[in-house]
Amino acid sequence: MSEQLDRELARARRELAATEALIEAGVPEQAVSRSYYAMFHAAVGALLTLGETRSKHSGVISAFSRLMVHQGGFDPEVAQPLRRLFRQRNEVDYGLEAPSTDEARERLAQAARFVDEVARWIESRAAASE
Repeated sequence: MSEQLDRELARARRELAATEALIEAGVPEQAVSRSYYAMFHAAVGALLTLGETRSKHSGVISAFSRLMVHQGGFDPEVAQPLRRLFRQRNEVDYGLEAPSTDEARERLAQAARFVDEVARWIESRAAASE
């Protein structure tokens, strides 16, 4: 599980880097999508630490909310953008929304905070079990 967890967190960090590059390249739609994927991979990693997996994006989001926020003490304010970005990612991927560069930067900041907080939560959980 540790190897898969490491892969998920590394993927989350790569998605953040991709988001930054896409914003700089003037592609805010794709940047918003990548921000979501950064959060998604971090959420998958968090669920792995609990021995949980889900096969659908909606399942990961629901399980994260229930297990991490409601039962696990994860900050709801930090977690809240995950569900919103899931919806927005669908809208931008299908051409229903055209986010601005400023909005893409805001989503990047939310995703970066989420990834950092998930990593801290995982580290504190590992330290507590030692």
